[in-house]
Amino acid sequence: MRISKFYIFILILFSFNCKNSSKETVPEVLEVSPSNSISEKDIEKLDYVDYNLSSDAQKSLQDWQKYKELQDYVTFLKKLDFSFFNEEKTILKTFINDFNTEMPQSIKTAPIVSRAKVLETKLLKLNSVMRLDNMDKAVKLEAIQEFLIALSNFNLQVNKKFELEANLVDKEKTEQ
Repeated sequence: MRISKFYIFILILFSFNCKNSSKETVPEVLEVSPSNSISEKDIEKLDYVDYNLSSDAQKSLQDWQKYKELQDYVTFLKKLDFSFFNEEKTILKTFINDFNTEMPQSIKTAPIVSRAKVLETKLLKLNSVMRLDNMDKAVKLEAIQEFLIALSNFNLQVNKKFELEANLVDKEKTEQ
């Protein structure tokens, strides 16, 4: 009898502890707040000098396809299309390798090659930052700014090379 009371007590205890009400588990979804998303105005507000290629440089580089592609990607970046910059690192490294190997011999000087290396570094950094969803907006904007500055400095270095060559040609003409 004593054992049966014990079993009844255990049965009652289990019946009260096993509630039939189901708890709905709602998965937490991390939403990107509008204050954390980048807008075109944010990119326009970035403080950098945007150097474009001079007409002499454009003529010399017109057959360099990877440079044209990079310019297109920058245009997309400014319009908030980050798809190229979110790619796998191996794809970016392939692009960078092609960019460097296809660089015209006419501009392969130490200053320009070093600017290309800086551009590569900033591109890879931008890729690393853009691939992380939880990265702060300010950090992303800083990486975008650094990349745009690196590209602008690359363009400036190319322009300087062609300007120096033009000045040397003019100087030789005046000496004759």
